Amino acid sequence: MRKAIYILVALCSLAPLFLQAQEPNYNELWNRANNHYSLGEYQDALSAYKQIEEAGMVSYKLYYNIANTYYKLKEDGHALLYYERALKLNPSDKDIKNNLEIAKLKTLDKIEVIPDFILTVWIGKLKNSLSSDNWAKISILLLAAVAVLLLLYRHASTVAMKKGAFALGCIVLLFAICSLIFSFNLRSKAVSEDYAIVMVPVSNIKSAPNSTGNNLFILHEGTKIEVLEQVDTWSRIELSDGRQGWVQSSDFEII
Repeated sequence: MRKAIYILVALCSLAPLFLQAQEPNYNELWNRANNHYSLGEYQDALSAYKQIEEAGMVSYKLYYNIANTYYKLKEDGHALLYYERALKLNPSDKDIKNNLEIAKLKTLDKIEVIPDFILTVWIGKLKNSLSSDNWAKISILLLAAVAVLLLLYRHASTVAMKKGAFALGCIVLLFAICSLIFSFNLRSKAVSEDYAIVMVPVSNIKSAPNSTGNNLFILHEGTKIEVLEQVDTWSRIELSDGRQGWVQSSDFEII
């Protein structure tokens, strides 16, 4: 009986080693994929990158590399999808933005974007200049500065110092709130499922959520759409120029 207990304890202690041996080494897989890519072995690189993705790994670098690989394989729809996914996680990355714009040049649908109010554009650029995590860190630092200014206000020896500490504290608090709002907004966009990419060569946009509806217009692979609602296997979508219609949900993939 005692021997059986010893054997059981030994097996339990070795179990984590067996499980670790069965788990793939993702760093090794990542390096292997990058090596395949650098050698021009794009299909092998894609296979390795997709193994990492299928394991549940989420990273803008992973999505960016997958997008580059799809672009090399001339699978433009998938390339645009993954560039958009990478940009969604890190809207401040210039390489992602540049490659996305290059990939967009190959799409057939050239859709005009309704211009936003200049202040909205400016705020959007400011917000996208940093990641959600960085805005959160800035807000924490600013809140810490507010706490210091409050202490200075309480223990200041003159009225002028009290007024200065109070005024500066209000300004810093305002910036801290803005940073926090930017962080939450970027985080919300990162997990949202509002936008998608058309993944079929030609998609007919209907006037109603059924196959008998009138054809309003057609979209081609790689076009970005906003998904407004879903009814059974149909989704109501909107383009950046304001046009709306219904499309089969199987025709697109969520970013």
